[in-house]
Amino acid sequence: MSTIPPELLFLAPLSVAAGIDLYLTLLLIGASPTLGLWPPLPGALGDLDSPGVLLMVGAMYVLEFAAERHPPTALVWNAFHSIIRPLSGALLALLLLDGHPIVVVASGAMLAALLSSVVHAVRSGGAVIRWLGAIATPSVLLVSLLEDGLVIGLVALTLDLPGWASAGALPLALASLPWAPSNLRAFTFAIRLAVARVFEPLTQRRWLWPDELPARVRASLGGDALAPGGAVRASPVGAYRLPGLPRFVTGWILIRGGSALLVRRRLGSLKRVALGALDASAVVERGFFLEVDLSVNEGGSSRVFFSLNGPSVASLEAEFLAPKKNL
Repeated sequence: MSTIPPELLFLAPLSVAAGIDLYLTLLLIGASPTLGLWPPLPGALGDLDSPGVLLMVGAMYVLEFAAERHPPTALVWNAFHSIIRPLSGALLALLLLDGHPIVVVASGAMLAALLSSVVHAVRSGGAVIRWLGAIATPSVLLVSLLEDGLVIGLVALTLDLPGWASAGALPLALASLPWAPSNLRAFTFAIRLAVARVFEPLTQRRWLWPDELPARVRASLGGDALAPGGAVRASPVGAYRLPGLPRFVTGWILIRGGSALLVRRRLGSLKRVALGALDASAVVERGFFLEVDLSVNEGGSSRVFFSLNGPSVASLEAEFLAPKKNL
C-alpha cells in the first residue's frame, strides 16, 4: 500500500508563503543550506541555493519592496504577478516533489498554483481596498513588514516542523475567509482599472447605452430599456460599503430617468439593488479611477468607483450632484 509522500506536508505552507511574498520565500529557502539552521531541504529545493538564483531573487525582492511603496506601481506589479504567482507556485511544487510519480507531481503543482494564486489575489485585494481610500490603515511600510514577518515565521516553521506548519496553514486560510470574496473582487476590479488607464487616451469618456451592455445585463432590465426621463445609461463600477451588500462588490450602475440601481452577479445570476437611499457628496478624479463619495442616511460613508474610460467627471456631477438628484 502506497504512503503519502512526507514532502506534501511542505506544500501548503510554502505555497501560502509564496502567495504572500514570493521572492522572500524563495530567498529563505535558497539561503537555508548556507545558514544551516534547518534540516536538509526535501526534493530538489536545494537547487535554489545557487548564488546566481539568490542574487536574482534578492534583487526581485528589493524591486517588489520598492514597487509596493506607491499604489500605482503596486497595482501594475501585482497585476503582472497574477500570472507569475501560479507559475512560481507550480515550479516550487515541481522542485519539492522531484522524483515522485507524475500523478503526485502534477497534482501537487496544480494545488500549489491554486493556493499561491488565491493567496496573492486576496492579499493584493486588501491592498487595493486600502489604496482606494476606503478604510484607515497602518502605513504601507508597516503592512509590508508584518507580511514579511509572517512569511519568515511560516517558512522557518515549515522547514523545521512541516507537520505543524501544514496544520497551521489551514487556520490561516480560514481566518481570511470573511474578507476573501471582497478582496478577490477588489483585485480583479483593480486590474480592469489598470487596463482602462492604458487605453483611456484612445477612448471617449461616456456612459454606455443598452445595446452596448453585455447580454445578461441588458436582459436584467426586462422591459425597462427605456425609462421616464431618458434612456438607460450604464457603466461598470466597483463599490465599497453599500448598505446591505458585502464590503466590496463589482457590477453595473444603471441610471433610469432620475433613479439608479446596481446590477451585480450573485450565485450565478444577476441581482438588482436599488440605490435610492444614498446621496452623492463629491466626485473626485484619481490617477486610475473616478470616485463618487456617498453619504449613507443612517451615518457612515460609501464609495463607488468608475474607470477612466467610463463617464466623465462633469457627467457624474450632473447625474449625482445636481439639485434634488439622489443615487
